[in-house]
Amino acid sequence: MKNLKCILLFSLLSLCFFNCSNDDNGNSVTTGDPHYPMKSFLESGAVQINQTQVNSTVTFELGYRFKSFKNGQITALGIRVPDNESYRVTLWNMDTEEILAIANIQATAELLSFEDIAPVSVESGVDYFVSLSTSDYYRFGDNGNTIFPTEQDDIIILGYGTYIGNTQMIPTQFSTTAYLGVVDIEFVPNN
Repeated sequence: MKNLKCILLFSLLSLCFFNCSNDDNGNSVTTGDPHYPMKSFLESGAVQINQTQVNSTVTFELGYRFKSFKNGQITALGIRVPDNESYRVTLWNMDTEEILAIANIQATAELLSFEDIAPVSVESGVDYFVSLSTSDYYRFGDNGNTIFPTEQDDIIILGYGTYIGNTQMIPTQFSTTAYLGVVDIEFVPNN
């Protein structure tokens, strides 16, 4: 009987220990369901595909600027392109222009493809940018109407940005009425 109590106590303590997660400061963190802001935005029907381009003569570093309403983590980067190739995706801190993560994603034409990354901590209110280097893309719009900013779950997408060229640089030109390419994040908010 004494052994049975010890086994039950040990099992209970193990269960409690392994079900807790900690942040960098050792505080317990509960995470919510993952969010895919650009996927959600495109699925909302707010914009339509106006053009599909494969093997353009121009290569772009393109994507979107965003902020989160909650602290959390970005755990994967994703793309949807009209060709089967490998593409570089970069996650940036807009304020410092620091590269936070890079993933090379093997795309399956016309399907959303994600690659897991080492989790990147995201702070509420900080500007971030996620970009894709590509010459294969979709162009979306709403007949010239303003489409950004838009809120998707715990993320606000502030605008679309582009940089022309192969160089891995944070985009410098921004638009609120059109969107080129499909690049996305998997954001897991802290509860």
